[in-house]
Amino acid sequence: MSAPDFRPEFSPVGPDAPKEDRIGTALLAMGSAAAASCLWFAILTIIQSYARERSTVRSAAQVNPHSADVNFVVYGMVLGLAFTAVTAWLLMWPIPSTYRRGALAMVAGLGGTSLAMVATWMLYGAAGRPALLVLAIVSVMIALWLGWRSAVSAR
Repeated sequence: MSAPDFRPEFSPVGPDAPKEDRIGTALLAMGSAAAASCLWFAILTIIQSYARERSTVRSAAQVNPHSADVNFVVYGMVLGLAFTAVTAWLLMWPIPSTYRRGALAMVAGLGGTSLAMVATWMLYGAAGRPALLVLAIVSVMIALWLGWRSAVSAR
C-alpha cells in the first residue's frame, strides 16, 4: 500500500502578490510627499512667526491655550501630517493593494513630517524667514518634479 500523492503547493507569496514592480513609483511618491511637507511646514512657520511677533505673551503662564496662534500651530501640525500622507496616497495610485499603499503613505506621512519640522525649525532658527521662503520655493519645485516622475513611472 502506498501513501496518497498529496502534495500541497506552497508559495512564499500569496495569490494577490503584485505582478509588476512599483518600488520606484512608491519611492518617488514618498519623496514628493516629503518635499510637499517641507513646503507646508515652511509656510506654517512663516505664518506663525508673524503671529508670534504680534503676541503680547512674555511668559509661559500668560499663554492662553484657546488663542488662535497656539491652536494654529497645533492644528497645522496635525493637518501637515494628514496632508503628507494623503499626497503620498494619491501619488501611489498605480499600486493596487490598499494595504501596501496605506502603509507606505503612513511611512511617508510620518517621515516627511519629521523631516519637514526639523528642517523648517532649524532653518528659521539659523537664518530666519528668508531661509524659509527659499525652502518653500525649493520644496515646491522638488515636490512637483518628483510627483511628475511618479506619475510618469506608473505608465
